[in-house]
Amino acid sequence: MKLVSFDVWNTLLDITIMIKALGKALSELLNLPEEEVIEKIIKTREEIKKIRKEKSGNPERALEESQELLANALKVDVEIIKRAVAKATLNVSYEIVLPGVKETLKELHRKYIIITTGNVMFWPSAYTRLILERFALADYITKQFYSDELKAYKPMKELFLKPLEYFNVSPEEALHIGDTKPEDFEGALNAGLYACWINKDAEKVERIHERGFMVKNIEDLLGILSSF
Repeated sequence: MKLVSFDVWNTLLDITIMIKALGKALSELLNLPEEEVIEKIIKTREEIKKIRKEKSGNPERALEESQELLANALKVDVEIIKRAVAKATLNVSYEIVLPGVKETLKELHRKYIIITTGNVMFWPSAYTRLILERFALADYITKQFYSDELKAYKPMKELFLKPLEYFNVSPEEALHIGDTKPEDFEGALNAGLYACWINKDAEKVERIHERGFMVKNIEDLLGILSSF
């Protein structure tokens, strides 16, 4: 194993914290109840995930499509969405970093090429990069790859394979870990990588595919990689 790829949201960073920050920012800008706004964000997010799973969206406009869908749901100009995501990015605190993430990245960075392979939704990858930099997680990441930069999104094979080509690493020499089974686990397997699904309901580390594992948390990844 030469390379370990990480999903970002709900793998390294807590998406719930970011959604709450986005909801608060939109609530203040629109003078709407925060709970109502967050409900619409979550509903729109599920709609976008469905579109991407069915591969019916435009990979070239993955970010713009998601922003426009949220703007339509709230009946506002897309500029309001752009302002709100900027405010949310500025306001999140270190609690957005999930438990065990920094320690795991620090340990793995000594042995492997470490990358992020992330989708974007509502905010551009540049904002995700700012958060990872701000809380010193980027120190342990060799290179970051995102759908708005590569013009593809998970579970498309291209998003998994383009980063490997950059490092001249074959799929069988790479493992991707993430929290979403269709996007991260099945997407990585279909691209020929090893895959690790973070399932908070898992009771133990389990091999659930010839090239796939299920774990409860990110720290379990250390044990899996030691077996290669």
